[in-house]
Amino acid sequence: MPHRIHLVVALVAVLLVAALVVVLLGLRAGPDESNATPTPTPTPTPTGSGMTTAVASPTYSPTDTYGSPEPGLAQGEVRTGTGGGSTGPADLPVGYPRTEAGAVSAATNYLVWMNSLKIVDKTTADAMAAASASDDATRRALVESFDQLRTGMGDLTTDEEQPSRGAYAVASYRPSEATVYVWAPEVTTSGGQVDHAWSIDAIDLVWASGDWKLVGGLISRAGAAAVDPANPEGNPTPSEKHAILQRTPADPGEITDSADQTWFEYADAAR
Repeated sequence: MPHRIHLVVALVAVLLVAALVVVLLGLRAGPDESNATPTPTPTPTPTGSGMTTAVASPTYSPTDTYGSPEPGLAQGEVRTGTGGGSTGPADLPVGYPRTEAGAVSAATNYLVWMNSLKIVDKTTADAMAAASASDDATRRALVESFDQLRTGMGDLTTDEEQPSRGAYAVASYRPSEATVYVWAPEVTTSGGQVDHAWSIDAIDLVWASGDWKLVGGLISRAGAAAVDPANPEGNPTPSEKHAILQRTPADPGEITDSADQTWFEYADAAR
């Protein structure tokens, strides 16, 4: 009997140890995942070289595919060749109103009349200098400038400033003084060769003797726009003028603030 008792006890002990081993193994193996929902996998899609996995990507829809149209310059009230109440030497308009428009008209007309073949005749040039100068120092400066320019104009058959193709801006204005910018081509012909040279000229004026007069000289500063028109010989559109004049020039010359100005087309803008 004692042997059977010991045998039973030993058998029970073995069974207990086996059960303990099974429990421990089950705990280490983790939960049963046989019934878990499988994780979905991307659906393969065919491509030209085989199969590839389709991956969702964000989409982009531009708000304005072609960009906004370039605005055009507004048209001002000043017409080239007009604005004066009377005429002076060589029909130079004089006698302007004491207004901003009057200052622009004076600056434009002085530039057209005295940056031309009209100064080839010294008598005419000297008379225009006297009619447009605010003081004797300015008159002398104009006469000396015309005398120097005249020596290089012998071969020219055409020399015309054409502001109606360009634009103007009032850089500063007070009832006693003003600075006007004019962007325009100077068209010259020499030996059959025609040149259209676009530039920005600054004209300084003061109110003297009841009129807008030049001070210091005809052109106080000279500069350039960012680029010339696409067709320098043509008439740029209001949109092209805006695109050119609102850009800061890489080489502005003496006029560094042209892109900061509010530019206007002339009322008789060429088309």
